[in-house]
Amino acid sequence: MILRHELRPGEKLIDRTLAAQLRASRTPVREAFGRLEELGLVEKRDRGYFVVEMSSSRAFDLYQLREILEVAAVQLAAEKATQSELKEFRNIVEKVNHLRTLPGRRADEVRVGMMLHEMIARVSGNKELHQALVRVLSQMVTFMWVEVLHEPQGASAGSQDEHERIVKCIEMKDGLNAAEIMRSHIRAGRERLTAVLRAREAQSSFVLPLGYGLSGISEQQR
Repeated sequence: MILRHELRPGEKLIDRTLAAQLRASRTPVREAFGRLEELGLVEKRDRGYFVVEMSSSRAFDLYQLREILEVAAVQLAAEKATQSELKEFRNIVEKVNHLRTLPGRRADEVRVGMMLHEMIARVSGNKELHQALVRVLSQMVTFMWVEVLHEPQGASAGSQDEHERIVKCIEMKDGLNAAEIMRSHIRAGRERLTAVLRAREAQSSFVLPLGYGLSGISEQQR
């Protein structure tokens, strides 16, 4: 419901109303509010839960924080990655390449690609960094889908090429070049997204198409 903009940014969530609409009891609806808060789709205030505003300034801040974390993570991963972890990196890249050959699998391609980013942070060996990145990425889910929906032709291929180059640098223990590629990779996404959101803010009209759901959360929760 949030991704379809049936619930608008800034709107207060009323458990009684939503329970009636979804033909569910209020208890699972309240539990869903907590899950949505973890995903960064709603925020809790003194007067209840509200749909998060997808502002260009918030997107910029989150992408900037993500850049700081991932640049540090990839340098550490280049130092510490084991042979088995390098093989897992390569398997993820190959899986994305396979998905790119299949029609209608862009959403799966993005999800698998994000597994690479999460794994890089895990391989860094810094648990606090890893947990911090997981939290940031969970808050960026909606922003990421907006970015994907508005990406220009060829952006998918460019993103995957950067993934492959990052993995190659990790394999060569070249943390400095891996960091530069990661920085460029994240900034490109940030620029695409903030441009879209600024245009939306100028026009005051923006709706996500149907069919772009999130893994781990049901349609009813949305």
